[in-house]
Amino acid sequence: MTREEILATLRATPNRVEASTRGLSPEQRARRRKEGEWSIGEILHHLLIGERDVILPRLRRMLGEDSPVFPSSAPSRTGFAAHPAPGDFAEDLSAFRSVRSQTLAFLDGLGGDDWQRMGTTPTRGALAIEAYAQYLAEHDLEHLAQLRETRVV
Repeated sequence: MTREEILATLRATPNRVEASTRGLSPEQRARRRKEGEWSIGEILHHLLIGERDVILPRLRRMLGEDSPVFPSSAPSRTGFAAHPAPGDFAEDLSAFRSVRSQTLAFLDGLGGDDWQRMGTTPTRGALAIEAYAQYLAEHDLEHLAQLRETRVV
């Protein structure tokens, strides 16, 4: 993915989440398609807490520090490692839009060399900001597909 494709994907995700859930009742957003799978509300909450509590703080540290090493988010049960507990869907969507706006402002403000600043994650190893942003865009696409599949209940 090019930087432009990464940023376009990240920009589109909040609207795509909203569009894919439009017209659903709270019960439909809370329903799991199968045992062990996440509901639509849980998917959104996962996107929110992962970016707010893990990804954006890590990106900021990667810019401000020389090659930070990040602890796992699993012990605190936040971020991508967590089993999400959905909150109010409208509040979560609004909060997700807000944190995504912050992430995009951060990425849009990077200089050319800044995209290559490094950090080490427990699951993905050493990554540049650009690779981490691409991972986030790919993660969005995975969960958007999951939303579409979950909607057809």
